[in-house]
Amino acid sequence: MTDTQLQKDLAAAAEHFGFEKPTLERRDGPLSNKSGKRLPQGLRDAAEKALAAYRASPDHAELMAALPQLSLADLHIRFQNALEGPHFASLLQAMRQPEVLEIDTEDFLPQSISLGLMAQAVLILGLSGSIGYVIDTDLKSGLYVGGAFDAGIDAGVEGDVCVGFWKEKVGDLDGIYVGEEVDIDDGTGVTEAAFLHDDELALVFVGVDLGIDDGMENTDFYFFEMEMGRAPIYQPGDATYLAQLITMTCINSKDNYDTIYFEFYADGDDSTLYRYPAWDGYQMCEAQEDTTFSTWTVGLIAKFNTSLTLRLHVGDHTMDDVTVYPSSFGGLHGSITQNWDDKVDAFDEIQYSLDIQLIRN
Repeated sequence: MTDTQLQKDLAAAAEHFGFEKPTLERRDGPLSNKSGKRLPQGLRDAAEKALAAYRASPDHAELMAALPQLSLADLHIRFQNALEGPHFASLLQAMRQPEVLEIDTEDFLPQSISLGLMAQAVLILGLSGSIGYVIDTDLKSGLYVGGAFDAGIDAGVEGDVCVGFWKEKVGDLDGIYVGEEVDIDDGTGVTEAAFLHDDELALVFVGVDLGIDDGMENTDFYFFEMEMGRAPIYQPGDATYLAQLITMTCINSKDNYDTIYFEFYADGDDSTLYRYPAWDGYQMCEAQEDTTFSTWTVGLIAKFNTSLTLRLHVGDHTMDDVTVYPSSFGGLHGSITQNWDDKVDAFDEIQYSLDIQLIRN
C-alpha cells in the first residue's frame, strides 16, 4: 500500500466515522436486474462529452500531477469545483431536467451524480475502487469512497477520473453493490460499469481508462459516504503571501483531551470563513497526559495579501481571534510563534501555541 497523504487521511476518517471492514464475496450464477433499466444513452453521451472537456483542461492536468501529495480535503475541493464548474454544467442540468436530453422518465434516473477517481490502489479498509465528490438533486453533497478486495482492478497507484450516477440521494448511498457488467467502447475507450443493489440498477460509473474489467462482475463492492458539509476549506485564486501553519502545541488543555480546529480568513474579510480540518477536529492533550497528542503537525497553507486572521476552537470554547501581517515574519521564511491563552474561569486556563512560517512573499 502506498502511504500517501490521501490514504493517511482516509485511515483517520475511517476511525472517526466508525467504519469497519465489510464482509464481501463473489456471487455465483448470473445476476438479475429486475427492472431491466439502463443508464439513458443521453446521460452517457453527456458524461463522455463533459469528461473529455475536463480531461483536456489544465485543472485535470494539475490534479493528476498533484495526486501523490493531495490530502482528502484537497481532493474534496478540487472535485467539487470541477463538478460544479463549466465542464459539467450541461450534465448537471440534464440530471435535474431529464427532458433536456429527451430522456425516458421510465428509464434509470439517478438522484445523485459524482466526479471521482477510479484509484488503482488500496484506499481504505483494504478496498480498491473509487473515491470522489457526490452531489444530489437537492444539492446535498459529500464524499464517497469504496470498492472491492478483488475487483478486476489493475495493479498500480492511480487511475483516472470517472462520473458516477447513483440511484439514491446523498445520505442513502452506503451499502453493498454487486458488479453487474462492464461495457467498453473499443473505439473511444469509454467504459461503463454497472452495479446492482437489491437486484436493481443502483450505480453506473462512466470514464476512460478506468482499469476495471470483467473481473468486477458478480463481485461485491462496498461504498460509503462522508458528509463533509459545504464549509469552504480551500481558498480560490492567488494572493501575494503564503503562510504555513507548522506545529500546534498543547500547553494547558481545556479537558483531558481537546478536539480542536481552525477557522481563518484573509485581508479582514470575515464574510467567508475557511475551516481546517474539513470535518470534526484534531485531538490534543498536554504532554504529561500523552506526548503523542501534545503536538500536531498542521501543514495548512493559507493565502493573504494584507493580513491573516486565525480563530482557534477548543472543544466548545472559541479562543480570541489572532491576526498576523507580512511584517510579523521579518521576511521570507521567517517564523513566529502565536500563543493563545484564555481563562475559562478562576481555575481553568487554556493555553496553545502555533508556529507559523511565511513561505512566499
